Amino acid sequence: MKTKNTASAILFTILKIVILVLIVLALIAIGKKAYDFGYKVFAQETVSDPPGKDVVVTIPDGMDAGDVGKLLEEKRLILDADVFRVQEFLSKYHNKIKPGTYTLNNSWSADMMLEVISGTDETESESET
Repeated sequence: MKTKNTASAILFTILKIVILVLIVLALIAIGKKAYDFGYKVFAQETVSDPPGKDVVVTIPDGMDAGDVGKLLEEKRLILDADVFRVQEFLSKYHNKIKPGTYTLNNSWSADMMLEVISGTDETESESET
């Protein structure tokens, strides 16, 4: 009877250790993904090196930052729409995206594109109202 209790105690301890190791590995994987995402948000990586390629984009009325990010990702102006959405949220251009037609370049950072599509930089945009 005592050997049965000892065996079950050992098995239970091994099971706890395995579960703990799995939790630690999950936390490491989540931490790595969070770090990678945060790095992309603040690194301002571009699709291409200068001089890049100009692309004309029309932003219709009613689009939010997530929709604009998807549009820019489809046009291959940015690498990740979700990263762009967070960059817009953290920028001084938050909720300032204006509808219109803009010429953007795939070598620009997200901040440069946000500056143009928010109407702040009139020399780079061809805004149609």
